[in-house]
Amino acid sequence: MEYSGSIHYFVDANSSAGYVDRYESTFGGLKQVEQLCDFPDETAERLLFYVQNKAAEKNLRTEVIHNCLTNRPMGILLPELSRGVINRQTWRPGALSALASLDNAALNGVRSALSQAWSYFGKARLVHDEWEKIYIENLDFAAADALAEETCARLFGGERGREGGGAVERFFGAATCRGPVDYIQNLTAGLERRFFIKGRPGTGKSTLLKKLAAAAREGGFFTEIYRCSLDPNSYDMVVVRGLGLCVFDSTAPHEYFPEREGDQVIDIYDAAVRPGTDEKYAAQLARLEGRYQSLVKQARECLLAAKEGMEDFQREALPRFSPGALAGLQEGLAERLFASGPAA
Repeated sequence: MEYSGSIHYFVDANSSAGYVDRYESTFGGLKQVEQLCDFPDETAERLLFYVQNKAAEKNLRTEVIHNCLTNRPMGILLPELSRGVINRQTWRPGALSALASLDNAALNGVRSALSQAWSYFGKARLVHDEWEKIYIENLDFAAADALAEETCARLFGGERGREGGGAVERFFGAATCRGPVDYIQNLTAGLERRFFIKGRPGTGKSTLLKKLAAAAREGGFFTEIYRCSLDPNSYDMVVVRGLGLCVFDSTAPHEYFPEREGDQVIDIYDAAVRPGTDEKYAAQLARLEGRYQSLVKQARECLLAAKEGMEDFQREALPRFSPGALAGLQEGLAERLFASGPAA
């Protein structure tokens, strides 16, 4: 299903720290949020598509939130109306809901598969730490700090925003059941300047992004912060639409290269890592990458099992809607979201 003219992202992730979400950062400031809560994916997608079409008829901007397991749409924001709708997954472990406590074979299988996926991601994160250690030990911290200061000055020096320096946190990508997915190209399509950070694990890409986010907010600019779906403590992208720019970690699994005017590379490896590090540790790095990719693959297989179990559960236990009932849901949802302009 295509949603043109929208930006796309995730508000949650299956990560090395388990299930994490930034729901409140995205939805907490809205005046009105319609909660669907555990609708079957297909039904929810039809409702969201209806809302999307209604918004297009009214020339309203939309933001589409995707499910971190399947990548299917699970929510829509209407920023000009300060309203939104989301199909919240209350069955997840740890949720305070009747569904989260339900003893159902298919749902229990989903929970087990997700727990296994999180475990594999956690092990992959530990391998990644070993990977990072090689570069940390060969990193010129003074040079990395100087690069960060120079970049902050180049991007924000002398500029002042009028937006109060607020921020929203979310994810531009996710480790889905079909593999890694990201919406970098979509999120940055309307920006005049894009800065691609190149480096290696442990070379300070996230640290640079955190410094840039802090500088943007201190300068009074509203800032979009996109965290890493594997390691939610790390930053992967900072967007400052008030300046028409973004800076992002452009390394695997979300590696991109300059392709249009205004695209520039920030190469931390070239600026701050001891020359010859890649070559010196080539064999060790290859082994670590192999271990890392193997664990991520096993995690992805668990996510696929969780997705298949969820489909079984939805077929068995969740209600089916007739065309008439679905039409009523669509019309009622649209009436609540679009009635009388901005929410009070």
